Amino acid sequence: MWTYSLTVEEVALVCQVGYERQAEMFGQPERNVNYYEGDHWEMLQHTICAGSELAFARMIGIKEFTPHVNKFKTELDVDGFEVRYTFPQGCNAPCCASESSRGRLRMTRRDDDDQIYVLIGGGLAIRTKMETPPYTMPPYVALGWAYGHECKKPEFIYNATTWYVPRAELHPMDTLDLSNVQGMRQLLQGTQQNN
Repeated sequence: MWTYSLTVEEVALVCQVGYERQAEMFGQPERNVNYYEGDHWEMLQHTICAGSELAFARMIGIKEFTPHVNKFKTELDVDGFEVRYTFPQGCNAPCCASESSRGRLRMTRRDDDDQIYVLIGGGLAIRTKMETPPYTMPPYVALGWAYGHECKKPEFIYNATTWYVPRAELHPMDTLDLSNVQGMRQLLQGTQQNN
């Protein structure tokens, strides 16, 4: 349940979302909140992260979902959850972030203490040669979750505005309460009706 491989159609969708998320910032490096790696890498990061949001939505049973564009945290990534992506070990592309952040859930002072954050890895950051159909994509994997306030502990401080929570400190995915998620409610209702 905690892995999902995007279809080729879903990859096309998240590529479009990645482009749209970066497009309004093209040629304006000063607008980036943290730092700037070039529009091409920023767009790739947005694509990979939009893929993680879509994959998580599918993991929890949400069939109708399109990652949003530039809501700037005014809407949750996926019904009831914020999704954070971690790049895989050994990824040496500029968009893969620093070695110290890999495999960890990133939290900033702007993040809501009462919100649930889910850490996702794998997926489109893993370069794969696609052969013949069905063109299977590398799976995204849900690695764990935590509330914002659980992430903002002294032992996880990276700098004055950022915390990195090791995967081992996250709650296991099987403890995540999905009872209020629209897609999961539909799945559970279908299961009950079939019994």
